[in-house]
Amino acid sequence: MSMGCTAESTRQALAAQERADEVSQAVVDNQSQAMKILLFQSTLAQLEQAQDPKHAEVILNEAWNQRDLFEFWMVQWERAKALRLVGATTKLWSDQSTFDLLCKSVQAKVKRAPVEYPSTQPAGVE
Repeated sequence: MSMGCTAESTRQALAAQERADEVSQAVVDNQSQAMKILLFQSTLAQLEQAQDPKHAEVILNEAWNQRDLFEFWMVQWERAKALRLVGATTKLWSDQSTFDLLCKSVQAKVKRAPVEYPSTQPAGVE
C-alpha cells in the first residue's frame, strides 16, 4: 500500500548516497594519483635510456599525451558524477510514499478550508 520513500527513508537514502559518492571520489582520486606517479616513473626510466635528444623529445610528447588522457578522464568522471548526483537526488525526492502524499493533501485542504468554507470557522475567528 505504501510505496516510495518516507521523509526519513529519503533522508537515510540521501545520506547513504553521499557516503557512497565520497568513497567513489576517494577511489578515483587515488587512481588518478597512482596513474600520475606511474607515468612519471615510467617516463623517467625511458628518459634515462634515451640515446639522443630526439628520442627524449618523443618520450616527453608521449608522456604529455598520456597526461592529457588522465585529465580528460577526470573531467568525464566529474561530469558523470554530477549527472549521477542530480539523478539520484531527483529520484529519491520524487519517490514519496502514499502516506506522505495523503498527509500533504490533507494539510493543503486544512489550509484552504477557511477560504473555501467560511462557515466552518469557529465564531469570532476571521
